[in-house]
Amino acid sequence: MLEALFLATAKAAPATTSAASAGDDWKWLVPVATLILGFALKWLQDHFTDQGRRRHEKDLRREQRYDALRMRRLDAERSNLLAMQPLVVALFRAGSRLYEAKNQSMALGRSWADTPVDAELKLEPGRIASELVPIRARLHSTNVVAEFDEFIDFMWDALSSDTIDEARDKWRIVQSAFKLVSGAIGEATRHLEDEDRLLGDPPAN
Repeated sequence: MLEALFLATAKAAPATTSAASAGDDWKWLVPVATLILGFALKWLQDHFTDQGRRRHEKDLRREQRYDALRMRRLDAERSNLLAMQPLVVALFRAGSRLYEAKNQSMALGRSWADTPVDAELKLEPGRIASELVPIRARLHSTNVVAEFDEFIDFMWDALSSDTIDEARDKWRIVQSAFKLVSGAIGEATRHLEDEDRLLGDPPAN
């Protein structure tokens, strides 16, 4: 009797141990699941952080390219203005010499426009104007272009006057137009230099 009870108890023991072990499985599943979840969250965080970093770098490169192109455009515009300024002065002086030469050599009864003058004096304004044409075509400063076009038109009109009185009246307009185009060139150049300075050393926020 006692022997049969001992054997029954011995056979039941492993089953009881297995049942207890099965009941404790959740205790090691929780840390494993937590670890997996932590890895997943870390991967997602790194993924979105890397995407944001790449987007920021792409935007930064685009902005740098834009600034570089803008700097080149500013430099080109400023170079054109600086090249234009002395030629405009030279054109005005050449026109003034031709104007004075016609006044001095004009004969009575002759049209002021047909007054004979030295061939070089007569050709010089046109030669200088031809040098200004490609510079004017490259300019983006609309105010400078408008003032320059008016100056040229007024000069050709004055130098084609029929009478000396007409030439004198029109030449006063040419002198005013020369001051306006010179002022426009100077103002545009200063504006470009200020903009260039801001691009090179942007203000702190």
